[in-house]
Amino acid sequence: MSTYKGVRSGEVTSVTVDDVPLQPRLDLRALSTDGYEWGYVGSGPYQLALDILAHELGERRALANYRSFCENTIARLRTDKWVLEGDQIELSLQGVVEVDMTLEELLNKVRGTK
Repeated sequence: MSTYKGVRSGEVTSVTVDDVPLQPRLDLRALSTDGYEWGYVGSGPYQLALDILAHELGERRALANYRSFCENTIARLRTDKWVLEGDQIELSLQGVVEVDMTLEELLNKVRGTK
């Protein structure tokens, strides 16, 4: 399991994994080209969530869970410095089920209608 650290200095943010800069995974999904952010829900935090999960859990799980990980974890990081351990990331996803469709589409599928 890896250790992720975020630091904000003025307007500049940096995120490392095991003391090496975390690499953006714009190849998976380009959510933000302006860099990483945290403490709210938006493009920078979504990109951070996706990239942390891709590194820690793999691409497939990252794409399936980055929204909830951002909303439940990354958006709640309210300080200029933070540390997340790999086991904390796994725990934050327990009980989370991502569905790649709207609620209406899901209900129609369950009901057997279109």
